[in-house]
Amino acid sequence: MLYFYVESPKNAKAGILPSEYDESRLYRSLKQAKADGRGKVFVLDARKIPATLSGDVQKIPKKALLNVGPYLKPKEIRAGGGILTRKGNSGIEILLIYRRGLWDIPKGKQDPGESIKKCAKREVKEELGLSSVKVLDFLDTTTHGYRDGDFFAVKTTHWYHMKTDETRFVPQREEKITQVRWFPLSQAKRRLGHKTLIRLLGRVEHKLQ
Repeated sequence: MLYFYVESPKNAKAGILPSEYDESRLYRSLKQAKADGRGKVFVLDARKIPATLSGDVQKIPKKALLNVGPYLKPKEIRAGGGILTRKGNSGIEILLIYRRGLWDIPKGKQDPGESIKKCAKREVKEELGLSSVKVLDFLDTTTHGYRDGDFFAVKTTHWYHMKTDETRFVPQREEKITQVRWFPLSQAKRRLGHKTLIRLLGRVEHKLQ
């Protein structure tokens, strides 16, 4: 999970010391942080902060600041994706894609004017080469950050449970997808190359049964 802290680059470049920490500058959303106006918005890795928002944060170490050295202005990106399931011989199976050397779940960025649900459905159809996909339920969201040129992207992906009756898949080569394969749920969690997605499957497993 990502948090957002508003501070001057001078004060933030070495981390936020206990004497400088101000809880009112810490936010859960990028939108709220941008509206603060008391400095620049810094993106924080929650796993590297000594406490959660509900705890008593004493300091924010430099290693938790993701867009310093040099400072990169954060920008928000919305995306949609689909967890496709089917009944296998030993239980629920999940459809994974192999992209850039890692097993992944189909997803992609939202187009202007497009609803996030339609985005998720479109991206799944494009990446798997399908003509028909049924969206069942909304599952959860994931957020992660990465450098994107002169900006630091904060990408929130909205995940939906999906089904398809099609059995032939055509990996989208433009997106560097080379394989599409069904895996038992427990094996899918071991195969996935992104910790964010492993935790996602753990959270929504009960909804996929």
